[in-house]
Amino acid sequence: MYISKIFNAALAILFLAYSSIHAQEQKPSKLTGRYYQLIEAPTNPEKWDTWRNELRAWKDSTLQELKYNNENYRNQEFKWASQAYSTFFLMANEKTLYDKDGNYDIRACLKKYEQEYGGVDIVVLWPTYPQLGFDNRTQFDFYRNLPGGVEGLKKLSTQLHAMGKKLMIAYNPWDNIGRKQGVRDEDELLKMVKEVEADGVYLDTISIVDGFFDDLQKAKKGAIFQSEIPITPEALNLVHQSWLEVGWNEKFKNLEFAEVPHLVRNRFLEQKHLIYRLSRFSHEQSTLLQNAWVNGCGLVIWENVFGTVNPLNPRDKYHYKTMLPVLRQYSAFFTEGEWTPLFPIKLNRIFASQWKLGNKILWTVINRQEQRTIGKLFEEDFVEGTRYFDLITGEEMHTSIENGKVSIYADYRPKAISGILAIPAQECTPEFYAFLKKQADAYLAADFSTVVNLPKHVLKPVDSTKKYKSKKFPNNMVEIPVPADSVKMTFAFRQRECNFYPIGNYVDYSYSQARNEITKGQVTLKLSPFAMDVTHVSNAEFARFLKMSGYKPEHAENFLKHWVAGKPPKGQENHPVTYVDLNDARAYAKWSGKRLPTEAEWQWAAQNGAVATVYPWGNNFDSTVVNTGQWEGTTPVKKFEKGRTSVGLYDMSGNVWQMTESERTDGYNDYYILRGGGWYINRASEWYADQGAQKNNFGAKYLLTWPGLDRCATVGFRCVADLE
Repeated sequence: MYISKIFNAALAILFLAYSSIHAQEQKPSKLTGRYYQLIEAPTNPEKWDTWRNELRAWKDSTLQELKYNNENYRNQEFKWASQAYSTFFLMANEKTLYDKDGNYDIRACLKKYEQEYGGVDIVVLWPTYPQLGFDNRTQFDFYRNLPGGVEGLKKLSTQLHAMGKKLMIAYNPWDNIGRKQGVRDEDELLKMVKEVEADGVYLDTISIVDGFFDDLQKAKKGAIFQSEIPITPEALNLVHQSWLEVGWNEKFKNLEFAEVPHLVRNRFLEQKHLIYRLSRFSHEQSTLLQNAWVNGCGLVIWENVFGTVNPLNPRDKYHYKTMLPVLRQYSAFFTEGEWTPLFPIKLNRIFASQWKLGNKILWTVINRQEQRTIGKLFEEDFVEGTRYFDLITGEEMHTSIENGKVSIYADYRPKAISGILAIPAQECTPEFYAFLKKQADAYLAADFSTVVNLPKHVLKPVDSTKKYKSKKFPNNMVEIPVPADSVKMTFAFRQRECNFYPIGNYVDYSYSQARNEITKGQVTLKLSPFAMDVTHVSNAEFARFLKMSGYKPEHAENFLKHWVAGKPPKGQENHPVTYVDLNDARAYAKWSGKRLPTEAEWQWAAQNGAVATVYPWGNNFDSTVVNTGQWEGTTPVKKFEKGRTSVGLYDMSGNVWQMTESERTDGYNDYYILRGGGWYINRASEWYADQGAQKNNFGAKYLLTWPGLDRCATVGFRCVADLE
């Protein structure tokens, strides 16, 4: 959902949303706005000294104009914020977050990311987008609908604190659902932070919640803001952490892949302000990681991007695994040390920053080349007893001494990073050597491959019903004619960050995709004879099922939430049943001798078979024959006579979304595909899930998290039966 910066090699568009909290990016002055996210360096090394001097003068003038003091960074309660170098973006639907009973198992979830990425400092728990908007639940309801509700989240927070980690909840300012219901975002947000004992708020699509920092402290002392987008210098003392995806300069020129590494503006202005670098849909991030390294930036760990799986290649994972321990161990260099960007290096296409602190010096070095590089890096004045170590590989550097100078030599792999520490011999403690040993072990075990294998999407097998004879199937069903040969159909979906599943030429979401574009893929398959329910399963029919079967769900949270005293609402007996999850629907189908339709079966029936109409009733949209938001809720299952298909199926578009037997897993996410669309519409934001009545070929991906969250006011189902 995020400010999705959709890149097409040269262009990015940022989206700023609104909120009832005064949320905005503070306007920079002429001086503070002189540079944007990134500061471009001269390509000629002879100009670097002048460039650095100009920047230091600009920094002094800017901080003076702002009357800046870094009180909120020096305050003991906030010091953790400058040392938490990794943020783990955790989708609440991630399979490993829960044990077999549906309870949080955060240790098991983090184990993989700790081992492969070098440790997690902050967990941003995200349950909302891309599911938010299927019905009128607010972003805060999504947190409350997770296992155990608020108390469960508090236990999760306590577990993370015991592990030495922090928990952040997310704020989506574009969600106006709560405000439409008369609830203020600021009240809900502060209440959530206080009840959960969260350590901060992740600001989605915005950079500052103006005037809200002091209120946040009342909810939780030491809580901070982490912004998804870069902040202006004016907000430095109110927002401790911010993200920077593939970055731009003041002329909106992409600098990320320039030969000479850029300078991150806010990191340069306030070294204690922690910048997190990432490129959410890039499978190869070596250049961005190098840029983070020479700027002393932190990193975002994010493999499950809103339901799209984006694992890094092994080489990039190794860089994470060795960069993060150095950043934590030597944080004082990056937050308090004297920083010299573009420190002179003698080897071609090798760049470095120098960080001085006391009697020690640290250089963060990068090799821009996809080839091995060997030779003399630089020389320093010789100081008796000083030794030089590479903190990444754990090895001592090769040096030579001549004419009062010590020369440092390197042998770098393609796209290598290096952290050279100059340290007095007497300070080489057992603890220091133990740190080097861990880094050396990681280097020896490293896989430097750049190959990425995307996970397969595995379809859960569909169990057939008994084979009914033609005309002998259950009541309220109609036979759907199918051809003897295979059929071709076109499936369509809206291009969202949650992806769909591999279909046609479409594989995964990336910056080359146009957000919100309708993407289509062709499927060819053989249909077996089947009959389909004429209507959605109604509240009355589901009540009969419960009475006769004694069915009770394993987890009852939000089960038939809209019913009153265990019965359908008066007057809505013949409305479609909702607030049921996939397993509830399957239980009903099995009891009735039926099953849920596959996507292909559903679409074939909706589009009137080979006629392939756009809508169930024809090729032109007609709002008079469908429930697409004209009513504040569901309508009777047989209300729209003129909206039926040629064989008499009602509500194949609109009223409520319909489940299909399309459950898949990619190892991170379980999901299925909804068809038909529903009554609920909220046009406040493009980030909301798909809404309203849909065309016959349209599908929406529905991520599965937990029954209490999966059950929804706008999702129901109808069944099919197999025929001889």
